[in-house]
Amino acid sequence: MAFHQKPGAPLKIAVLALLMLLPAWRAIGEVSGNWIYEKITTDTLQKELKSATVRSRNLIQLLPPDAGVNHGLIMIRKVKGGEPEVLFALDEGRFYTGETIRVKIDGGNAEWIAVDKPMDRRTDLLFIHEPIKFINQIKNAKELKIAAQLSQNGEKTFDFTVEGLDLTKVGL
Repeated sequence: MAFHQKPGAPLKIAVLALLMLLPAWRAIGEVSGNWIYEKITTDTLQKELKSATVRSRNLIQLLPPDAGVNHGLIMIRKVKGGEPEVLFALDEGRFYTGETIRVKIDGGNAEWIAVDKPMDRRTDLLFIHEPIKFINQIKNAKELKIAAQLSQNGEKTFDFTVEGLDLTKVGL
């Protein structure tokens, strides 16, 4: 008898496990379509963070030293009273990209968009440089493709189903 999980279940389990390890945070999560929505409040500062995360529908096989399968993640997040941010992250592996990635929305033309590396020098995460413009481009889209250079793995393309994004759940 084979065990089958719903698409997105591993991501939900991973996010919930992470949240259980952070006792100083209170979180409320919800899965709606392809998106996972979270509302996290710190106990100490009472800062509220809302986010929407979608995982790529395709798996990328990576070569050593990052060997294994990998998904891409898009997260839209906003701290109450702050500006929104859009993150492009990897489950595993490292970005080797310079300052741009290629994005294609709903079969349109591929466009180069600027990204910023995190200040803490993490290599598995990039920030979309103009988050509001990016959010406006995908809010009514169905599909998103992002191509980026990965360290020792060349350019890889991640396919996302972004349909059904509810920006009100992120405070936008």
